[in-house]
Amino acid sequence: MYDRPVPPLAKMRAAGANAACGNDGIRDLWGPYGDGDMLTRTMHLAYRSSFRTDPEIELALHAATYGGAKALRLKDYGLRIGDRADFFLVAAEYPAEAVVSHPPRQLVVKGGAVVSRR
Repeated sequence: MYDRPVPPLAKMRAAGANAACGNDGIRDLWGPYGDGDMLTRTMHLAYRSSFRTDPEIELALHAATYGGAKALRLKDYGLRIGDRADFFLVAAEYPAEAVVSHPPRQLVVKGGAVVSRR
C-alpha cells in the first residue's frame, strides 16, 4: 500500500544490507499503478523515499538493478564481457535522468537478441 513507510534505503546500504525492488502485480486490485517497467518502479521508490539528488536517485536505481540481481542470485548480471545481454537503451545523459524523465526505450535486447527497436 502507498501509505506504508518505505524502508530507509540509504541506511540499509550503509549497513551492508541488500535492497531490491520488483513488480508483483501489473494493474491489479491492490496496486493499479503498476506497469511492469522497472524505471517506473525506480521512480516510485525514489519519490516515496523523498530522494532529490542524483546520487539518491541512483541509490534507488541500484536497488532496481543490481540489488534485484543480487536478491535473485543472478551470476552473470552486470556490464562485464560475458554477462547476459538483457538490457535496454534510453536517451539520457546520466542514470538519474533516465529515472526521472520517463524516456522511451530506443532498443531492447533480451538474451543477446534485439526484441524491440524504436
